[in-house]
Amino acid sequence: MANSRPRSPWPRWAIRRWRAFGGDARAAAAVEAALILPSALLLFALLLYGAEGFAIQRKVTLTARTVTDLITQTTPFINGSGQPSLNQSTIDDDLAVASAVLAPYAAANMSMVVSEVLVQSNATTAKVQWSEPYNGATARPANQVITLPTGLGTGQAGNYFVLGEVYYNYTPLNFYMSLSAITLSDSIYLTPRASASIAMNVGS
Repeated sequence: MANSRPRSPWPRWAIRRWRAFGGDARAAAAVEAALILPSALLLFALLLYGAEGFAIQRKVTLTARTVTDLITQTTPFINGSGQPSLNQSTIDDDLAVASAVLAPYAAANMSMVVSEVLVQSNATTAKVQWSEPYNGATARPANQVITLPTGLGTGQAGNYFVLGEVYYNYTPLNFYMSLSAITLSDSIYLTPRASASIAMNVGS
């Protein structure tokens, strides 16, 4: 007696309907993936850019703190006018040392300015005494009046601050979408530690 295939307990129309449903499910999954993928890539790119930008901003803050710390803690010498002073080359060295804090990010994208400012009698502004730039930055003009952060100058009229400013030109990675470069920055004010003020001995 010839072998015969076992008969399916399901009607043929039910089997055809099930196979058609399977094909529809695969097509629907493909459509859903096509719709979700751009949004998922956009979200991932924004997370990537945000994480990198946050990490660089933290480094910028640490760099500003470092250069201001270095200069305010350095013991000055007394110049010919009887003022506590630091050589311009010493300040430049401190700027170069502070730039290493940015590693592993490119220090070439960073610029710095360190200045000494004198708090004015109104306790809300300060006047620049000297300013030294680094890596292509522009020094603040002598006697430039700047507005102090709220509350910083309270009770400080006639006192000096060393101001460290750091700027970083951040170009996000070219992943999924292109973003324009942005400038990340921070500034720190600290009082001199070893003397009431610090003059800069220009050219030394």
